[in-house]
Amino acid sequence: MSRPEALLPRESLLWIFAAQFTVLLPHFTRLPLWIVLGWALAVFWRFEVYRGRREFPGRLVKLLAVAVAVGGLALSYRRWFALEPMVALLAVSFALKNLELLSRRDAFLSLLLAYFVAATLFVFEQTIPYALYGVLAAAVVTAALAAQMGGRSARPRRAFGLSLRLLAQSVPLMLLLFVVMPRLGPLWAVPQNSGGASTGISDSMTPGDFTRLSKSDQPALRVAFDGPLPPPEQRYWRGLVYSHFDGRRWSQGFGVDPREGAPVSWKQSEKPLPEVGPRYRYRVIQEATRNQWLFALARPHSETQGVGETHDDRLVRSVPVYSRFAYDVRSWPRSSLSQAPELGDFERRRNLQLPSEGNARARSWAQSLAQEHSDSEAISAAVLEFFNRHFTYTLKPPALGVDSVDEFLFESQQGFCEHFASSYVFMMRAAGVPARVVAGYQGGEWVEQEEYLLVRQYDAHAWAEIWTPARGWQRVDPTAAVSPERIRDGLQSAAAEEFMEDALLPLHRFSVLNRLRLQWDMINYRWYQTVVSFDSDSQKNLLQRLLGEVSPLRLAAFLLIPVGLGLSLLLVWLWWSGRGERLPRAQRLYLKFCRRMAKAGIPRRSGEGPRDFADRVAVEAPRLAPMVSAVTAAYERAAYVEDPAAERQLSRLLRQWRMGAMLAVARASRELRHGGAQV
Repeated sequence: MSRPEALLPRESLLWIFAAQFTVLLPHFTRLPLWIVLGWALAVFWRFEVYRGRREFPGRLVKLLAVAVAVGGLALSYRRWFALEPMVALLAVSFALKNLELLSRRDAFLSLLLAYFVAATLFVFEQTIPYALYGVLAAAVVTAALAAQMGGRSARPRRAFGLSLRLLAQSVPLMLLLFVVMPRLGPLWAVPQNSGGASTGISDSMTPGDFTRLSKSDQPALRVAFDGPLPPPEQRYWRGLVYSHFDGRRWSQGFGVDPREGAPVSWKQSEKPLPEVGPRYRYRVIQEATRNQWLFALARPHSETQGVGETHDDRLVRSVPVYSRFAYDVRSWPRSSLSQAPELGDFERRRNLQLPSEGNARARSWAQSLAQEHSDSEAISAAVLEFFNRHFTYTLKPPALGVDSVDEFLFESQQGFCEHFASSYVFMMRAAGVPARVVAGYQGGEWVEQEEYLLVRQYDAHAWAEIWTPARGWQRVDPTAAVSPERIRDGLQSAAAEEFMEDALLPLHRFSVLNRLRLQWDMINYRWYQTVVSFDSDSQKNLLQRLLGEVSPLRLAAFLLIPVGLGLSLLLVWLWWSGRGERLPRAQRLYLKFCRRMAKAGIPRRSGEGPRDFADRVAVEAPRLAPMVSAVTAAYERAAYVEDPAAERQLSRLLRQWRMGAMLAVARASRELRHGGAQV
């Protein structure tokens, strides 16, 4: 059992729980509800213990709490080796530690654990608001540590002041270590819980999926080009290929999804990519999707570690994209390739697959087109001409029934991109032409100030590809036949009246707010480029600019010179501050009083307490007794009881008695000397 004086006072407990709440708050939306309630219950129990209404739980209760926590974690998470269950385990340890939060040692342990929880915040998000919140969390935890010293250190102003000073002093060292420390593999490469919902484009497509994405203005991609920028009609960011159709739903099908074991090239591309000719070089920063697929122009190749290529011209990552991810890409327009690869029998059957029944009118019309026209391009032109003459592009298409293709082609004739792409591919397959649906994004907003292309979720798009023996897979966008302005100018131009009309705050209608939104996105882009994606290559380039040549000697000098300078300044500051040690104000005032008494001839003896000194002065100089007694009483209340009013009274007494007291002390000293001589 801890000694009574080692038990935690109320202020220490409040600071500990405030620090715990601060670091856990961002995780409340990710943690199971039972963990949040368990932490709150543990805090309530500990307060009840402080108030004397309950006792600390015994060993049996603690073991039961641990068993319940472990069982809850096992039921809440499907796998343990992932980030979310690890953060949940830290939160559970917080709650359980509160049940035995007894001494200052327990408090320090709990607060050191809080630093780790604060660091896990950046596992999930590395945006500027989260970074600022992380600094706030570190300041609160440090202030809670400072408050554990007791006394006036637990006051919010004093604790936060010390915390901010400590953090400010650590900034130079933090910046130095950020620049020179070797870049290690990121913690967020550890798998996360796969049970969470993904964002953006899904691995399947049904009528209405892309319509829902058109209501979101959240960023999806940011693309910076090293060289020419492709024209708007070439900005097709392909991410998924749908080859299987069950009558209503399009999906990737067997042998395509890398999660199901589909072949992926993780090394140098085996495709015959030309060394000269038109090509694009660019860097993509993709927002988190919790999926493996990446987005790039057609015929992509990436040297970024962990990025591979599929046989259907897509890029995938070895692990899902749980946070912003940057990758470099080179793309060759298909028109620059001299030879088209052969289409194997399995791929032909895959891209001619249709359900055995359903959509009879579309099948019949497609067969008639195949009899009228001799090649696939003529059949495609006939279907596109039909779209151009009879169809309307809208963000609010009517619902479709079982025979969705027939109803769309011959009844509603109103739709979004997925309706056009789906029905077009159905028609081409029914006519005997291999075809597939491609999903991704089309277009993007050019941000001139930072020179990057901003692609948002409402730029999500679906188009088609057909196989021709002469040129291989060729992109065909049926939406362009109905609404060419969608491809050329974007969704906002093609559907101006319907665009984002359900948004709570339609920023696009207010030029000032839209500019502010772009400015904020540019700040986020620069933040990611400068801080978040500061990898080993960026570090090497920066050190080369600073040092000219990255050698061990220069690197050591670059590291040791600032450290030595900082230590020298610290020593100078300590020496200077040590000259007038920053004692508590009450003690400084009392020492000033003692120095005045010494100058008047009544010095305070070594080891003599304030009360003993006052008693001696009362005997040796009775006239000074009231003054010395008042000063001593005010000092004792200010120093030992920490009474602010007594501290102010002590300062006022010294100001009032400065001249009069000195004269009285001088007269008393003369009297003492004269009296001693007569004796």
